[in-house]
Amino acid sequence: MRWSKKENGATCSPLDLEIQDIHAYCSFLQDTKSHAPATVNRRIQALRKFYDFTIQKGWTLANPAEGVSLLDEVASQRSRHLTTADVTRLLAAVRQGGSRWVDRDWAIVQTLLGAGLKLGELTQLQVTDVHLEAQPPYLEVCGALSEPARTIPLNGDVSDALCTYLSSRRAAPEVDVLFLNRDGNPLSTRSVQRLLHRYAREAGLDGLTTQALRYVYATKVYESSGDLRTVADLLGHRHLATTVRYLRPGTLHTEQPPAMDARDGDTADTPVEF
Repeated sequence: MRWSKKENGATCSPLDLEIQDIHAYCSFLQDTKSHAPATVNRRIQALRKFYDFTIQKGWTLANPAEGVSLLDEVASQRSRHLTTADVTRLLAAVRQGGSRWVDRDWAIVQTLLGAGLKLGELTQLQVTDVHLEAQPPYLEVCGALSEPARTIPLNGDVSDALCTYLSSRRAAPEVDVLFLNRDGNPLSTRSVQRLLHRYAREAGLDGLTTQALRYVYATKVYESSGDLRTVADLLGHRHLATTVRYLRPGTLHTEQPPAMDARDGDTADTPVEF
């Protein structure tokens, strides 16, 4: 075990982390890996036990996971099944929040709701990925290494929100990313999480994540199409079993779903209305 010196002269271990590192890890598990609250809680508890062990061995000086609260599984599950009224309250919170970045924030929330993007996909969108002149308007989304690229048709609310935002977008030199921070540079995933959490608190939806808005989109697509393959294509899923997890109990039709990886259906060519 190699040791190093902090600026104040205290000895520390390479294993030393701070509470914000554990919070960032939990956000990654929720928003990027789509893990359930119970799974995240098990990871937190495992980290607590691990750091208790390292303290006993003298390898670390503190347990950064001890100060991280377990997720409210009831609240998190409720946010996974947002009602139309919940979505209305969230949108009202954005409109009434008084932020100088309201056009950007409105476009972000509308895009999450109306295109079902993952958090990383949202922050990686380029201006050239937005095609508002087409009929219907659409986004081009580059999937992760294991996921296909896809085209997502946009409804009027998303198109209008993006059009308004683009008219006021001011980018730093050579920055082509769609959503920007106040300096004109790419908006980080952490910043998107923070702005959504702020609006969610104002709407009385504590525990809301960007993933919850992806669930809303998945459910709406299935309700309008009745086809799991369509939902899978628009979400970028390779396996239908993954898509099923996005649909709340009672949403799926009673008939047996098609076999995994069946790709014989056409994708939807009309946007989902909310």
